[in-house]
Amino acid sequence: MSKNLYPIHYLEVLKEIEKGEKSFTELREITKLDRNKLWRALTRLQLDGLIQKVGEGRNEKYRVTEKGREYLKQLKELVMT
Repeated sequence: MSKNLYPIHYLEVLKEIEKGEKSFTELREITKLDRNKLWRALTRLQLDGLIQKVGEGRNEKYRVTEKGREYLKQLKELVMT
C-alpha cells in the first residue's frame, strides 16, 4: 500500500473516479469541493500515479489507474478488518 496518507476529500475524489471517468466539472458537482481543493487533490493523485488524465480540452477526464485500484482495494481491506 502507498505510504501516502491522503485527506478524506482526496479519497472521495478517487472513489468517484473509480466509478467511471469524470471531468473536472463533474467531480466538482459531485464532491462540492472548491476549485483549488479539487485541483490539489487531482494533482496529488496524478503525481502518485493513482489517476491519469485522458483526452484534451473540453474532453479531458480522469480515470483510475491500476495502482489506484490496488490502493482502494487495500484501503477497503484495512477498513473491513
